[in-house]
Amino acid sequence: MTSRFGTLLRQLRCAAGMTQEQLAERSGVGVRTIRRLETGEPTDPRLGTVKLLADALGLAPDERRRLLAEAGGTPEQEAPETQEAPETPEAPETPEEPPGEVPPVRGPVVPPAFREALSEAASTLAQAVSGRWQREEEQRGVHDPFPLPVRWRPMAPELTDHWDNINRAPAGVTSRPLELTGTLDEIAGTYRRIPSGRLVVLGRAGSGKTILALRFVLSYLRTRTEAEPVPVVFGLGSWDPTALALRDWLIDRLLRDYPGLAADGGGGETLAAALVEAGYILPVLDGFDEIADGLHRPALEALNGTSLPLLLTSRPGEFASAVAATDVLTGAAGIELTDLTPDDLAGYLPRTVRRAANGRWDPVLTVLRERPDSPAAARLSAVLSTPLMIVLARTVYSDTPGRDPAELLDSARFPTAEALEDHLLDSFVPTVYRHRPPAGPAGRGTGGSGTDRNW
Repeated sequence: MTSRFGTLLRQLRCAAGMTQEQLAERSGVGVRTIRRLETGEPTDPRLGTVKLLADALGLAPDERRRLLAEAGGTPEQEAPETQEAPETPEAPETPEEPPGEVPPVRGPVVPPAFREALSEAASTLAQAVSGRWQREEEQRGVHDPFPLPVRWRPMAPELTDHWDNINRAPAGVTSRPLELTGTLDEIAGTYRRIPSGRLVVLGRAGSGKTILALRFVLSYLRTRTEAEPVPVVFGLGSWDPTALALRDWLIDRLLRDYPGLAADGGGGETLAAALVEAGYILPVLDGFDEIADGLHRPALEALNGTSLPLLLTSRPGEFASAVAATDVLTGAAGIELTDLTPDDLAGYLPRTVRRAANGRWDPVLTVLRERPDSPAAARLSAVLSTPLMIVLARTVYSDTPGRDPAELLDSARFPTAEALEDHLLDSFVPTVYRHRPPAGPAGRGTGGSGTDRNW
């Protein structure tokens, strides 16, 4: 055998969405043997072993022939032969991927007989999810005129797991931290570099956590392969971890949001249950902080009771308190969203007004740029440091004729940052409803409401 066999075996395993441990469990071939085969040892693999692996992978006939040929076998040797007894089970080992390698494809592990049906259902779900969140982005005006530059930095290390666990490093091997800085359009790529498939996103109110979650889903789906799960957003506010296990709750939410998944998934299960149990769902758990008081600790314990890949968003305080009360999220890397800057405002706000109103924001931006330490500028910069507040200011002053944003610098009217925030919030809803289009044929408005711009 040449190293081509090992390369092909690894490719087929990853395409099936299996780790070496999962392939060992399904085939009865020891994980050490699989590891040696994938790295080019031994040079004389037994055909019985290769056939066990081919069966466990559920290979199509042409793939099976290729694998046998690379192992030195021929189609004639596919005739029935005495099957070798499975190798003696070996002690579980740490995952095979050393730090620095491209993480393995994380995806469904499904018996071959059900793979095609569930893969088709997952593809249909992916289309529905993509369409839903594309419409949501449009309603929120995320691309009008362009997405605000949400950025992040690594989370405080005391809130994350060891890098060796995040990187799934073998015992005794020290791994290096991942580079965890980036911008909105890079979130799917950042997630894919995390071997554990677990990421926590922290950010204060209005910092862009939900928009980042939506962007993650859409970006991930654009490049998703059939070997990868479907990212689905789940609002965590309705989950009571003391009453319903995580997987059961995910199934319930899928049935509510995607009724077509109530169809038969085989074995007396719904499609929703079959997709969750087979690993076809990548939960995007939005709003850990919105879980009811007293339930954050059991929620984190429940998340640690599963090995599901996931992306979790939260405000910092609630997540830090849960970590202090129990433990970090096992295997999870973490990022924290950073504030927007006056330069971000200068690049965004002038492009939100009509041509006839060019210059409307100039007096405000000039003060922020030239007198940043003045009380009025400091207050306004502090308020306009999150996407939510910038969207509110844009709606009230850019989208409304006759409104002058220079009033935001009035220290007598707005002596504190809280007064500025209250003003923007109080002005937002009347402004939106004043501009809202007439009701459609069914009596429902076709424009967005205040909640449509919730960041």
